[in-house]
Amino acid sequence: MTQHIDADQWQLFDKVMYGGLGYGSTCLPTDFFKVIICIMFPPLGEVINIVEDTVSESFPWITWESLKKLCTFESLNNIVYSFLLTTMFYVPGLVYTLTNIVNKERNINYPTKPMTQYASGAGSSKSWDKISSGAESATDSSLSGL
Repeated sequence: MTQHIDADQWQLFDKVMYGGLGYGSTCLPTDFFKVIICIMFPPLGEVINIVEDTVSESFPWITWESLKKLCTFESLNNIVYSFLLTTMFYVPGLVYTLTNIVNKERNINYPTKPMTQYASGAGSSKSWDKISSGAESATDSSLSGL
């Protein structure tokens, strides 16, 4: 075993079985602890995912900027969704929160359209009129054959 250690040829299995996780260097993913906390309680993982960029390295780790970011509508919405989905047998909340962690790491932002476009029907009324008039003419022609 000491030959493997000196030649730096030992695997993770060797480190776990024979001790040695403290010997040398071990690489952990950057989100390792965030994922562990998320597995224990998904809404807390969501909170950490939201404020991780604003936490300082000196004593008052949570600053006003962290609290401002935490109290935005989108952040509170994500935390509430995570909590509600976690109360539905834990797995949906875990999947939702892990998805948010991965999306933040990959910088994936899903664009959203304002609800006023849907309410007013701007831009889609012409195409809907074409579809509905085509459906009416198709039903009229099928009924005229009877």
